Amino acid sequence: MKIVAVSGSPVRGGNVDSLLLATEEAFKYRDDVDFSTFFLSEMNITWCKHCNWCLKRQKPERLCAINDNMNKIYPALEECDGLLIASPVHFLRLSAPTASFIDRLRLYYHGNLTSGLMRNKVGGAIAVSWYRDAGIDLTVQTIQSAFHVLKMVVAAPDEGIIGGGAVSSLHGTGGLVKGSKNAVLLDEYGLKTAKSVVERMIELCEIMIVGRAKAKGMGEFA
Repeated sequence: MKIVAVSGSPVRGGNVDSLLLATEEAFKYRDDVDFSTFFLSEMNITWCKHCNWCLKRQKPERLCAINDNMNKIYPALEECDGLLIASPVHFLRLSAPTASFIDRLRLYYHGNLTSGLMRNKVGGAIAVSWYRDAGIDLTVQTIQSAFHVLKMVVAAPDEGIIGGGAVSSLHGTGGLVKGSKNAVLLDEYGLKTAKSVVERMIELCEIMIVGRAKAKGMGEFA
């Protein structure tokens, strides 16, 4: 199965990137799971202008009026079974790069060629905040709301309540961890919730893949 992972942090190699990569590393033993990871900090992705170009003017070679690095991500999204989005918490909500990325998924709702292509794919959400109780839930729920709009299946983890959430300061109190640039990896429970999101994504992807195969088989003999 193919999972597209997107880090919405503007800081390359920061806590969000580290949590995302550590989570993927935990599933390297699964030779049936393929991660394609995109770091928005390294990409030029502008905001959706709501120009409605995608409603009627899409062509296979051009899905959006904006020509930027989203063109590298769209093909992977259409081939994947699941989408994992990780965002830092900025001012109690998701980051600007994450918001721009999500807004650019609008064509999977309105596009004359792409509408419905994310339907029944599995979505997972992870957030990293500096303080405990500083907006993780709202960030995760905002990401999951986009999944609902796109008619995706939301992966609710067994560890944690609604999604993955970790803190990047000492015990989530704002204290610095001396000598550590990726203190989020010291949040053992936070890391466990992120891994649990991916575990549930894999579980649901397997269910959806089997279901599609059965539906295809039934169609062939209908």
